Amino acid sequence: MPIFSPKKKFNPHVLISILVLMGFACTTRFGKVEIVLKVPNWAGRWVYYRNHDSENTFFDSVLVSSKGIGTVTFQTTEPIVVAFTLDKKSYPLLVVAKPDEIINLTYSNGWQVNGSLETARVIEFQEKIDKTSQFLSEFEQKIESLDSSNVRLKDSLLRVFGQVKDSLKDVLRNEAFLLASSNPYDLSSAFIVNAQLNSEQLLPYNKYSKLYHKVDSSLASLYPQKQIVLDFRKTLEFHRFTDSISRIENVLYPGMVIPTLQFETFDGKSITIPGIWAKWLLLYFLDKESIENSSIVYGLKNLYSRYKPAGIEMVTFGVKADSLVLVQKAISDSIGWPQIPLNDELSLGKLQLYGIARLPGNILIDRWGKVLAKNAPLQVIAEKLDSLSRVSKPKPAIKPKADTVPANSPQ
Repeated sequence: MPIFSPKKKFNPHVLISILVLMGFACTTRFGKVEIVLKVPNWAGRWVYYRNHDSENTFFDSVLVSSKGIGTVTFQTTEPIVVAFTLDKKSYPLLVVAKPDEIINLTYSNGWQVNGSLETARVIEFQEKIDKTSQFLSEFEQKIESLDSSNVRLKDSLLRVFGQVKDSLKDVLRNEAFLLASSNPYDLSSAFIVNAQLNSEQLLPYNKYSKLYHKVDSSLASLYPQKQIVLDFRKTLEFHRFTDSISRIENVLYPGMVIPTLQFETFDGKSITIPGIWAKWLLLYFLDKESIENSSIVYGLKNLYSRYKPAGIEMVTFGVKADSLVLVQKAISDSIGWPQIPLNDELSLGKLQLYGIARLPGNILIDRWGKVLAKNAPLQVIAEKLDSLSRVSKPKPAIKPKADTVPANSPQ
């Protein structure tokens, strides 16, 4: 008897239930995946493979035969990303396998892939990155090996190197964008959109955030519980966080003039910055840990005592620090410069006006508020002050000798 009889009244809820059950049955059906490795260079070696969705770091291994052939088989219900390694440190081979796929991976001066278009795409792209990285590294080494006396040739080659690097990076960037934007539902897009060339993002988040979010929403709609998708979301959060820090820090940078702001010190005195008379003013921002760090306080005291005669002043800010703590530090460490607690929302908001997103941080300004250095180590600040001190010292007047007095000068 047919399920839907024209003589019986049609019940749409029955159809929906059946379709749901059919969809569930399809998504939970296991399919066999077979990956055949043909790699002569790996003959006789153990190859470990890792499932990015597995709780264990490595879930199996295979011994490659003396002919360089090894076969991996497993069952899966949905696409899976498998990484292969020989030393459990680097992963030169990344495979995206779907149920019922037979994937052949052959290595001969590069990888050849049959049976998985997605795997072929990600491997081919990674090889282009590796070859570009190797080429740039060899190019740079040749420049460094040149005789240091030939400065003009070296500078010329370095300019050429920079142009070549930018050009090759643009090619890879365009390819990464096209691959990720045209295949946002492929698991490999999570790797491609986040690809790097020598530790530099090909697609920086601050310029390509829309693409990152497109890949994230696409993958999450298909595989909301897959670990690789959850890991990509963590990566996205990291990029968003670093981008927000970068945006804050770029509010103020050397060459700009700081905004005029008023503060109240821990002992109730009101000061305006800029406004404290000094040739140079060092603003140093400390969190609770930095305040208790004796080496930082010691370094600041040395800097202050050394350059105070030359015209420097200093102000330290205790971010989310109690005024009593600053009082105790002023007494115990004999601190002679103003200290300002930043606790309330209004005071903390001034950090963003100064472009301070990470602690400890600092800003060196001149008497008019122009930023001379920002977030520099104390040693670099000292070198900057040495340079400024030499420039600001007036040149001594040179008295003419008696025999150089012009003949027509009054006697």
